[in-house]
Amino acid sequence: MAKILTIATIALAAITALLGFLNRNTLVQTKADLATTQAEVLATKKSLEETNGKLAESQKLVAEWTAKNENSQAEVAKLKAEVEAKQSDLELAKTQQNTINTENEMLKGQVADLKTEGEKLNQEITTLKDEPLRANLEESQNRVKELEAVEAQLNTQIASIQTKANDLESKLTEIKRIRKSNDLSGRILAVNEAWNFVVLNIGDKSGVASNTELLVKRGNTRIGRVRITSVEPASSIADIIPGSLVNGLSIQPGDYVVTEYVAN
Repeated sequence: MAKILTIATIALAAITALLGFLNRNTLVQTKADLATTQAEVLATKKSLEETNGKLAESQKLVAEWTAKNENSQAEVAKLKAEVEAKQSDLELAKTQQNTINTENEMLKGQVADLKTEGEKLNQEITTLKDEPLRANLEESQNRVKELEAVEAQLNTQIASIQTKANDLESKLTEIKRIRKSNDLSGRILAVNEAWNFVVLNIGDKSGVASNTELLVKRGNTRIGRVRITSVEPASSIADIIPGSLVNGLSIQPGDYVVTEYVAN
């Protein structure tokens, strides 16, 4: 009986030891899995924070571009109103000029008729030596002088109105040019660092003019400025303005150019 109890005790001890070993291995594995899970959680939190940061930056950029777009639309509306006003003034000036031209032509016809009549009367006076005819001739000559004075005055008015019309046309052309240049935007196609110039994908058709200065940006970052030196219909060449590059940055293909707005 004692022998049986001894064997049972030994067996129980062995089973207990085996269970302890198995529980220890399970505990070690569980700790390792927990550590791995915690690391994954930390990595996920970090990724989430970076994503939230990028989202906030994107929202900020959208807000900035929305504000710029609203400002640009307001400026375009203002320029449209100015163009319409100048066009109205120009049409009025042209109408006035046409009226004066018509009156001038009529007066020229009258002057010509009076000159003809004066020459005819002069011939009659020379032939007949008649005093009434001489008086009519002097009256006609005086009338001719008056009409010539009116003609000179009208010519002065025509010149003044023509000058005003030319000024209005120049102002209208300048407003259209400014309006078109304020909407300039394009991309850098190529960069020549040795000769310090770039090639743009915008040209004369886009409103680009020589000596126009444009701002170079990458995303929301200002890189520098360039000045147009040569213009083609769909492309142009611009020099990189010395001293305009931001320290540590350089212009690269794919950067975009825009008009640099200056607050009034």
